[in-house]
Amino acid sequence: MSKRQKISCLRFGVVGVGGMGQRYCQILGNMPRVRLTAVCDVNDGAAGEAGRKFNIASFSSHLDMIRARCCDAVAIVTPHPFHCQAAVDCMKAGLHVVTEKPLTERVATADKMISTARDCKVVLAVMFQMRHAPFARQAMEIVRSGRLGRIYRTALFEMKYRSQRYYDSMGWRATWKGEGGGVLINQAPHMMDVFVQLAGVPSAVFGRTETRLHRIEVEDHAEALLKYRNGATGYLYCSTCEPDQGSMLEIFGDRGKLLIRDDKLTFSSFPVPISAHVKKCREVWDAPKAAAVALPVEKLKNKQKYGHRLVLENMVKHLLDGEKLVTPGESGLGSLELANAITLSSHEGKWVKLPIDRGRYDRLLFKLQLESTFVKKNVREERKTDPRHM
Repeated sequence: MSKRQKISCLRFGVVGVGGMGQRYCQILGNMPRVRLTAVCDVNDGAAGEAGRKFNIASFSSHLDMIRARCCDAVAIVTPHPFHCQAAVDCMKAGLHVVTEKPLTERVATADKMISTARDCKVVLAVMFQMRHAPFARQAMEIVRSGRLGRIYRTALFEMKYRSQRYYDSMGWRATWKGEGGGVLINQAPHMMDVFVQLAGVPSAVFGRTETRLHRIEVEDHAEALLKYRNGATGYLYCSTCEPDQGSMLEIFGDRGKLLIRDDKLTFSSFPVPISAHVKKCREVWDAPKAAAVALPVEKLKNKQKYGHRLVLENMVKHLLDGEKLVTPGESGLGSLELANAITLSSHEGKWVKLPIDRGRYDRLLFKLQLESTFVKKNVREERKTDPRHM
């Protein structure tokens, strides 16, 4: 890429300066070989306040920021339905883009972002920082090495508690127009991304979503049965209703079982593959012996757990040094495809094949937006960053 040879420092802008957007500003403002040069927000007051706070230019339109020619790359930290247009406009102007997860709220616009990056020969990355976590990296190495063998079963449980006050802190939260979905689009995508990176995207889903405890119009609970092309089956459960937060991801294969529980990875191998033992065993009550495999303890170089900084640093090194990009935009399509498919299946009440029909999902989402009569009460806007990301 020519820009790697021309520049030694990247000028970064941030589009959207809510709680997480300000966190991006803090990170980029303290990164080597990066200069934070601009912020943008449709709330002119918020944009101006952030500009003064970080002593940089502020804009109320990303188009004005583009015209100012003050950026080489842009981080998009707006609500999900606004990722696509801002990303496409920036990429068409030759700017590299990293967008908050998910890529966008629906696969049709994600396709557009990916194709625009390819056509304009710019970098599109997505903020799936959990791929940098030691447990995720080790799990991916195990799967890619073939040590699991043929996969028979998968499971994902992801619980991320949110109070009603959280949903009332921003008018766009948990609405079809402002967010495009609930737990599947906002809280669960990180582990869903790790899930599809390890197990692959299912070939069909039967989903069920509902709103159990919160006064919102999108789902705070989702579950789905999964089918894979090789005959494997799976189950997914996501919720923002369980205060004892945690996650569990399990993949069972012919040669071993991989388990991620609350960021800790364990792996057991079967010295005799299940398929062979079933056929050759001569003892009535014999079963394959699982052997626990010791995994190297990997620690991150910096003090952060596996935050946004790692994705941003990787993008900078990719652009300036040619380092491999860990979270390219096109790789973020799988978890979004799964989320949209579960929503579509729940509303249609039947199995849905993947990849999903883009027009079919768009018609559902537009219908939900058009027919929405939901009115948010007691909204008290607070642009606060989740302290777990500080």
